[in-house]
Amino acid sequence: MFPARRAFLFLQGPRSRFLNQLGQRLSDDGHKVVKVNFTAGDQFGWHGKLTETFRDPWPMLGEFVTDLWRRHGITDQVAFGDCRPAHKEVISAARRRGIRNHILAPGYLQSYWTTLEREGVDGYSLLPRDADWYQSVGPTIPHALPPRPFQQPLASRAFRRIGYQLADLANPLLFRHARSHTRLSNDIDCRRLIGRGQRQAATRCRQLLEERQPFYLFPLQHDDDSRIRWHSPYADMHDGVARVVSSFARFAPGRARLIILDPMGTAVPGYVRRLRDLARETDLGERLVFMPGADLKTLIDHASGLVTVNGQEGLAALERDCPTLALGQAIYRLPGLTSTSTLDDFWRHPIGPERRLFRNFASVVIHATQINGGFYDREGIDLAVINAVAHLTDNISPIERLLWDSRLPVAS
Repeated sequence: MFPARRAFLFLQGPRSRFLNQLGQRLSDDGHKVVKVNFTAGDQFGWHGKLTETFRDPWPMLGEFVTDLWRRHGITDQVAFGDCRPAHKEVISAARRRGIRNHILAPGYLQSYWTTLEREGVDGYSLLPRDADWYQSVGPTIPHALPPRPFQQPLASRAFRRIGYQLADLANPLLFRHARSHTRLSNDIDCRRLIGRGQRQAATRCRQLLEERQPFYLFPLQHDDDSRIRWHSPYADMHDGVARVVSSFARFAPGRARLIILDPMGTAVPGYVRRLRDLARETDLGERLVFMPGADLKTLIDHASGLVTVNGQEGLAALERDCPTLALGQAIYRLPGLTSTSTLDDFWRHPIGPERRLFRNFASVVIHATQINGGFYDREGIDLAVINAVAHLTDNISPIERLLWDSRLPVAS
């Protein structure tokens, strides 16, 4: 049994003031909160009282954190993502010592949700990979109220994250062993979604629908996305794109098009050139279309199917009854939800999800892993902090309770 007053160790968080505000709320409630800063960007976003700084070579991280656990009596650990260099081994070691891990991540489902799971997310999630389990447990989940909406201004989010990454330019002086897990260009290029880029995407999308030709969707994911690096069969996204395009060229119906989607509009110019080369090498020509920053939901509603490695676009497609194929590890890769066919067969025989299974699956996922709120704007952060505190301080998390009631193994 955990004590009523806990001691939290905060590792790295999202590039926002969310973690600082969460720490302040937990401290106000009487809990102990200690933050480890690994980069200048971490320092930029944290203003709590108890702060530790790690500047040593990475092989010394385990000893450093073990000492923090002992000195501060740590009972719980909070991290944004479970695959960052500062997190992966530390999370595993904490689990072996009986320290609870709380992993934050972007929401699995529609807007206004944020993921908060015990021990792992995505490929490391505790959610079972058993369709029958969701059919059994789903009807027992209490009806959930819809999430409270809030503003999500993309421009302010992009520039705020740039501020954190600009702070990291001081790492060679202050944190010379720091390892980056993101690229600055990803956030700068988010500006392409604003103004002219959005209008061009809307025009191209409208033209595509007016042509009334069948098409399939393949959304890009970033090479530094942990789902690509740790939970996929591909070395990088270029490898995945080449595999999908090659299969489409050989096995898709002759009139069909393959739309390579860049949902965030952040593909680098080299990516665009590579797609042009692939269109020429496979003789697809204009049947291979690159579309940055398009209206994903509109395209899904008219698509013959969607192929993803393991991105969240797969859940958006399932939610809208679109046939979906997941090539990597994903929480929604279940028989009855995603296609069980091979990639080569999917183009000619796309099969949509079972609606009842998706309803039960979504009910369980929201109940067990999602909280209302966001990481990057004031209203979203306020909501996420309020809802996260309840999960962090409960003795038994929702996913643990469901697993225990089902007599399935849990993390601790």
